[in-house]
Amino acid sequence: MGKINADEYMVIHDEELGVVYAARKNAIKTTTPKHAQAINKCLNDYLDGKMPEQDCQKLECYMEKSFEKCDDLPLASCPNLLEREVLHRMEIIIINDCNLRCKYCYAHGGNYDMKTQKMSAETAHIFLQKLLVGRYNRVEIVSFFGGEPTMCPDTIQEICNFFAENVKNGIFDEMPQFLMVSNGTLIDEKIAAMIHKYHIGVTISIDGPMEINDLNRVDIYGKGSFSKIVRGIELLNRVGSPPVLLEATYTMRHKELGYTWEGIRDYLREHFQTENVMIAGCSSGGIEDGLAYEDWDPHIQDLGKMPFPNIEFTAKRLAAKEINDIGCDVAYGSIALLPNGDIYPCHFFVNHGEFLIAKYDGDDFDFSNYEHVLSRFEEIHKLKYARCTECWAKTVCSSCSAQFLLQGEDEADIAATCHITKSQQAHLILKCAKMSCIEK
Repeated sequence: MGKINADEYMVIHDEELGVVYAARKNAIKTTTPKHAQAINKCLNDYLDGKMPEQDCQKLECYMEKSFEKCDDLPLASCPNLLEREVLHRMEIIIINDCNLRCKYCYAHGGNYDMKTQKMSAETAHIFLQKLLVGRYNRVEIVSFFGGEPTMCPDTIQEICNFFAENVKNGIFDEMPQFLMVSNGTLIDEKIAAMIHKYHIGVTISIDGPMEINDLNRVDIYGKGSFSKIVRGIELLNRVGSPPVLLEATYTMRHKELGYTWEGIRDYLREHFQTENVMIAGCSSGGIEDGLAYEDWDPHIQDLGKMPFPNIEFTAKRLAAKEINDIGCDVAYGSIALLPNGDIYPCHFFVNHGEFLIAKYDGDDFDFSNYEHVLSRFEEIHKLKYARCTECWAKTVCSSCSAQFLLQGEDEADIAATCHITKSQQAHLILKCAKMSCIEK
């Protein structure tokens, strides 16, 4: 029987269910909300030194006995890009240009402050052939990204055809899941038909009603995009492939005009008849920095009313028989491919040359810088990174590597990010227990 540490247990509950999560064993026990509240009070008193020694021993014994059948889990191995046979995710930045000039765009019009480049259909075929064939048996997810990917429909078509042909010939085990992030304004009948044919899951960016959307999401002439977005969504609905997600960016302009987080969410759900809506804060570093709004309202911070696409990730981590000490698997199982053949961990690292994983030299991909990139990512492994080692959420956390490696050492920014992430994970663990996603 040992002392209980602050990172060892997390107690979560709502009006329906209580959950005790044992972080070191990556195991949960469900209970009643009332019982969970009582356990949580005891743990807080224990950790604050307010509990008599005799009661401390009883609590230690109780918690140990509650999870005695759960073994400590070994550390999972994490093969890198050159060791694995299955690539988890491939972002293909088809073009670093966009037909819109959204005023908060962190990519500054889609070009990431670089020379505008476009990946042709022929070039895409060459890159995929050289990078994937003979190296991977399967790519699980292919995400079409930009800029605005629908500016290059022929390239998207060629990429889909490439995978279909190689699955047919037995080179790949199965087709990837295709995803796309789009502003929706260029979707026409032809693009909608292609999206439907290849089951491309499209996320459409739209910031709410026309009044607020057309203040922020404008084209190169400063004209609003709302009506074109609506037309794109209608075309997708018509072919039977509605957007998998509508994503809004909440800005200071929303707040100034009286639009609330819930108001934007409810409008999009009702207007487009979908539950799949996500509201994101607006980060600094965009075209107009004054739009940044990263302060989450207290009733939103508990995240109980917000949908989260990471539910599957959390459920998978909770069901694992090993502890994984990396968050997002970029640089290990996921990459971003640029129009010129440069490969980065993901789109957030584009234009940060020290994180260049590989580059196309005209004949093949040169991975000579990859070892250096891995050494940087090893610095933020959960069992090494100081902020993570004593955090109860480290096993299930899907923390963004870019936030730790590119934000610098701003303690306030990192603390705010971690606070929101832990709130998310607490909500997701409770939701997983309710959905019976894991063994109880």
